[in-house]
Amino acid sequence: MPNFFSAFTTDVFRPLATLLIPGAIGVSTWLIALIWQYPSLKQLAGKNHSETTFVLFLAIVFAGMVYEDFGARWEVQLDRWADFRTGNKHTENWWRYLQTVFQKDPIGRRYARTLVLRLKFELGVAFSMLSAALGIIWLAAIGLKCSAVVTSESACLLFAVWGMIEAKETHKLLSKTRAALLGNINVI
Repeated sequence: MPNFFSAFTTDVFRPLATLLIPGAIGVSTWLIALIWQYPSLKQLAGKNHSETTFVLFLAIVFAGMVYEDFGARWEVQLDRWADFRTGNKHTENWWRYLQTVFQKDPIGRRYARTLVLRLKFELGVAFSMLSAALGIIWLAAIGLKCSAVVTSESACLLFAVWGMIEAKETHKLLSKTRAALLGNINVI
């Protein structure tokens, strides 16, 4: 019997969490606005399911990569703040960590990988929510009810703020984890 969960390996889960989910969030309101604004586009998409799906997939991946790039730029800013807090110890540890070869794979490395994935997801969601919020402004301009706009914009803002706050905390924990991995590793 095949194992359903084996499909969710890191190789599959990483792009799903860092590219596809943020990309889909970011383009969703724009897609709705396009279809609502241009009924002929809705008809074209309805008649060409495969082509529409392919183009939408490309748009989602492209948007996800853009949000990931914004997240990487924000991560550089988090690095600067961490260096300010630690007297440049953060970057020093980061470079030492990159130059380290472990003879045994400590549990902390898997944990660090999980934190990196979480950080990229949090930043991707934060920036994709800002994009979705801009799409909602377009929806408001073409007739979305005020109550729906206020509710949707509030949700986008809350998720964007949540993503930034969580990313900052995840970044701190990742920095501490890398520093710990540079210390003595116990092999029993």
